[in-house]
Amino acid sequence: MNDTPLPHHAPASTATWLPALIGEGRRTLSARVEALLAEKSASARVHVGLPTCVAYAALHDEVMTQLYRSASDSAPPNLAVAAVGGYGRGVLAFGSDLDIRLLTPEPEAARPFAEALLYPLWDAGIAVGHQVVSADELMVAARQDLPTATALLDWRTLAGDADLSQQLLERAARSLFASSALSGFVDRLEAEADERHRRFGGSVYLLEPDLKNGPGGLRDLDLARWAAHARWQVRTLDALVPLGVLVPRQLAVVTAARELLWSLRNALHHRAGRRRDRLNFDEQEAIAHALGFTGSLREAVERMMRDYYRAARTVSRFRDMIMARARPQLRRRKPVNKDLGDGLQLFDGEVTVARSNLIFERPLVALQAVAAAVLHDCPLRPHFRNRLVSACSDVAWAARLRADEQAARLFVQLVTCCKLPQLKAGTVLRELHDVGLLLAMIPEFSPLVGRVHHDTYHVFTVDAHSVAAVDRLGELVRGDVVFDEREGQPWRGSLAAQLGADLARPQVLFFATLLHDVGKAIGRADHSERGADLARTILARLPFTPHEVDDVCQWVRHHLTMYRIATRRDVDDPATAAEVATLVGDQNGLRELYLLTVADLSTTSPTSMTAWKAHMLDALYVATARHLAAGAITCRRRDDAADRAAALAPAHRDWVRALVEAMPVRYRATVDPAAMAEHALRVRTHLLSGQVASMHVLPRRNSTQPLCVVATDRPGLLADITAALANNRLQVHAADIYSCPTRRLAPLLGTDGLRTGAADLAVDLFWVQSASPTAVQVRRAERDLQSLLTGARNGEALMRPRLKARSRRSQPAVATRVLVDNRVSQRHTIIEVFTGDRPGLLYMLARALYARGISIVRAKIATEGQRAVDVFYVHDGNGQKIVDPCEVAAVRTAVRSLFERALLSPPPDEPPPPPSTV
Repeated sequence: MNDTPLPHHAPASTATWLPALIGEGRRTLSARVEALLAEKSASARVHVGLPTCVAYAALHDEVMTQLYRSASDSAPPNLAVAAVGGYGRGVLAFGSDLDIRLLTPEPEAARPFAEALLYPLWDAGIAVGHQVVSADELMVAARQDLPTATALLDWRTLAGDADLSQQLLERAARSLFASSALSGFVDRLEAEADERHRRFGGSVYLLEPDLKNGPGGLRDLDLARWAAHARWQVRTLDALVPLGVLVPRQLAVVTAARELLWSLRNALHHRAGRRRDRLNFDEQEAIAHALGFTGSLREAVERMMRDYYRAARTVSRFRDMIMARARPQLRRRKPVNKDLGDGLQLFDGEVTVARSNLIFERPLVALQAVAAAVLHDCPLRPHFRNRLVSACSDVAWAARLRADEQAARLFVQLVTCCKLPQLKAGTVLRELHDVGLLLAMIPEFSPLVGRVHHDTYHVFTVDAHSVAAVDRLGELVRGDVVFDEREGQPWRGSLAAQLGADLARPQVLFFATLLHDVGKAIGRADHSERGADLARTILARLPFTPHEVDDVCQWVRHHLTMYRIATRRDVDDPATAAEVATLVGDQNGLRELYLLTVADLSTTSPTSMTAWKAHMLDALYVATARHLAAGAITCRRRDDAADRAAALAPAHRDWVRALVEAMPVRYRATVDPAAMAEHALRVRTHLLSGQVASMHVLPRRNSTQPLCVVATDRPGLLADITAALANNRLQVHAADIYSCPTRRLAPLLGTDGLRTGAADLAVDLFWVQSASPTAVQVRRAERDLQSLLTGARNGEALMRPRLKARSRRSQPAVATRVLVDNRVSQRHTIIEVFTGDRPGLLYMLARALYARGISIVRAKIATEGQRAVDVFYVHDGNGQKIVDPCEVAAVRTAVRSLFERALLSPPPDEPPPPPSTV
């Protein structure tokens, strides 16, 4: 097979007229594309879908015909020019290549003709992929190379000897795609899809999907078409309707999905001026309005992506259906058939129905079939599963299913089932959702399908996230989620697994988790309150008692509360535990809300449940549980912490115990004893060294690197520390700030290092992340911090280059909010800043507060995708809360002024912030 690129030069005989011909064709093509992009339908959607691709391919057909006629003098007598790939299917995206095959018994003799045919295309800037091959070479290659085999299914003769092409295709049909070989060919297609999906993300619901190669993309449609062509000898999906393989309604749905995918892909190609198939954030924002999606930029993008996910899911289902139907049933033995009762059968290890129409006659059998598959640990038969998908899309059928009381009871049992089945989707609830039974039983869930958040924190669509959260509960109940941080896992989940193993009311917790985001059907604002109202309506159709309905609605209403308190409030403050205790009422309620929070947070994105967040949630659970049992954290808990930490460092037992006891209560209540021992030894090293500040790398247990910074406490210290870290590209993902009275440590150090009466010591913990944190980076950061504390350098000057740096990552804009709260904490004012994350942000915030004379007592830093949530516990210069309304307004203005500068500008469509809480 000759696929070596030819030398890039045009023969003299064609150099004069062909560039003009191609140039004119390109100009005509450009004008046509521009006209199509400008023309809008009544719904304001732009016509850039499949019809444009067909017209684009037809234009290239005209060019190829002209070129063939002009070069025919040098063509061998038996040669065919054929299109393959997308061009062979008669569709061509704006940025796609022309895939050409020159078929001839003597490939070497066809070289002069290939030069005359192809060079003008290259000279005109048209990308061409070509091969000069013989039929024998193609047949040999097709048995080993899947793209060569599928090229034969796409083969379309453009010019030359049509009989030669026909003989090749008949030969392929008799061997490569014969009935005896068809099952193996479908297996090759399935293997290609599995491998490709792994390379391109493995999920339909990717944040920035690949429109061609991703799951549910255009390549999956190609696979379905290849399978259909090989099995039924049809070249178009429309031809499957007369054969009875598809019904018109199924064809209409997949045709609409295909049109959207092509519209999106062509819009990407046209915008880039070349092939581009990844729909990243920048491209989403650039094309959403152009494709006719209305609303604000964020709303338009979310609507576009919702439609995309629905289309991708349709394509994915369609591919599964066609592949199952295209595979011939070749048997060498008699099938094993077992009657399961209720019209169900176990046929060759797969659950199906005895009569094909039974599912339409008695809708309950759908849920009974899933229950039987779980019970017998086997899958649903593919043909039956596809029939079930079709039934669930029938509104009248779904209404009959919901009206059946037995179906309601069985549905609740399946949702709360924690067994890992052999179902195609992998879990029971995912199977219910994939086939449509979840939407049939809860139609209020339908608006969540494909609904997205245009940010990098919520990686999955709302429906996929809700289902994954329930599946996570199943893992907790089974005890599967016990991660080892030493192996790089983001969180351990051991407390959650312990609590999940003993649930008093699994149906309450599982349905609260399933419905926790159902209020997002209308939008995100106040979705918890709307979700609680919707949940009450949904549960009225299911076998729940009034008390259980109230509890489910309570957890839906407050599913974000525990996370927000854990990450933004002082867990050591008794008022914090009291607030949560009042909400949950008792230990069982605390257990349910905690597990719902864990399931929700850990499935928002693969990196959302960090070790720090898990630690904060666990600490809040423990503090609240103790408050419920005894009212407060006891001194015995503090003594136990000091003893456990001291036992881990026997050579410095007294020192470790003294430091732990000198630290604030919240430190002893939340920090792991092993970490306490590490901190104590680092503090001792610092005090004996006599340095103004030191930075210590702690053992790494997850994706972030913990650092312990020890320095003499003073106003503005946090700003200096964050400046030193940011200047060395160490991005802070979380922070805890502690102050330790040095007078309690002086007796242990004697005259070796510490003067009695010295200022308090800051022991601040930071979790940082960079591409590759090194000891050199940390040492440089330590030197920067020392120079800042001694006055040798200025923080503003140090940070100026970093603040000018702009992130090149494609990500949506984040609105900025600044909240000032005096109600939550009895001792401190709480300032919450929500804005887009970027290098130097924490430094700028800390510096702005310091400039106002505000002391930061504690900081809680969290990153949610591209959004930063920075919470500061502060007081004024007199150690009091900031209660004066004018000063509160001035604080908000000072913080917001950061984002009015060129270096930290907010998004232009930022809504006005809510009023301060004083």
